[in-house]
Amino acid sequence: MVEAFDMLIEYDSGMVIDGYKVPFGYELQSFEELFCLNRQPSGEFVIVLKEGGLFYFLSENWSDFAELCKDYDWYIISHQSFNKQLEIGVGLMKTGGSAGWLGRAESLERLNMYKDILVFSYDCGVETEFYPYDTVFTGCCEIDGSTCHYVHDYYPTRIKNVDVHQKRISNLIFRFKEGGHCGMLVAKIISLCMKNILYNDSPAQTILIPIPASTRERQRKRFPVLCYHLSKWLNIRDGFQTIWIEQEREEMKGISHKDVVSNLKIKKRDVEGMDVILFDDVLTSGESYRQLRRKLLDLGAKSVIGIFLGRTVHSMD
Repeated sequence: MVEAFDMLIEYDSGMVIDGYKVPFGYELQSFEELFCLNRQPSGEFVIVLKEGGLFYFLSENWSDFAELCKDYDWYIISHQSFNKQLEIGVGLMKTGGSAGWLGRAESLERLNMYKDILVFSYDCGVETEFYPYDTVFTGCCEIDGSTCHYVHDYYPTRIKNVDVHQKRISNLIFRFKEGGHCGMLVAKIISLCMKNILYNDSPAQTILIPIPASTRERQRKRFPVLCYHLSKWLNIRDGFQTIWIEQEREEMKGISHKDVVSNLKIKKRDVEGMDVILFDDVLTSGESYRQLRRKLLDLGAKSVIGIFLGRTVHSMD
């Protein structure tokens, strides 16, 4: 079986441009170029890569496959046992617009069967996932002369009759606010989105800072996991501890409801001369972003842009 594995490695790949898959043809020297691998997963496996970076997989040796994903910063969204031998799941990886598949099995018939299983399980138009996995910014807007990018249009819960995709967006935003595993998922989604925009001259001179929540507890729940992983994947500085909430805004009700920065202590040495990426889960009025951006520029920041998971849409019109 081991000898047969070496003979039955197969792959198909292409660059997706405007929805059309352009084959690499002879320019692709090996399947490793598509998935950026220095080694193969051991045992039988099939990986199907979509153009946005979403991939599906079946793997016989789960521990080795999981280690390979860790080595290459592939994020496993979910996985479960398919049978006694195979693990099935979904993940996200960085891709330059490529799409395709690769796999190894003891026979061509089994290899094709594995591909059919993945297509049937994940690519047949049935909504099987709890969250959306879009990896391109939906749009951008300008606030106070600064560009803000957002991944999703977000419809508040007061707006009824939203479609399934919008419900999945709400699920992602709500779970991110609650903290936990969603921080790493959102970090991977944002990192893949940001490959398509220009946001700095030098990663070493760029810092990621979350727009502070109203309380220290909410700040602690939402942002440390995201900041750690996103800054690592973008190779920029983690600015989670750059801003300290000296007084929680809920304690300030009736005092200064329009001022969202006077209760914050900001480390000037962290932002002076830096390109700053401000992150928040939802962009609504933009007032918090506007005030914090001006404060950071006053402290010597070189530039400030905004990145948001969602932008609030106030009506269905």
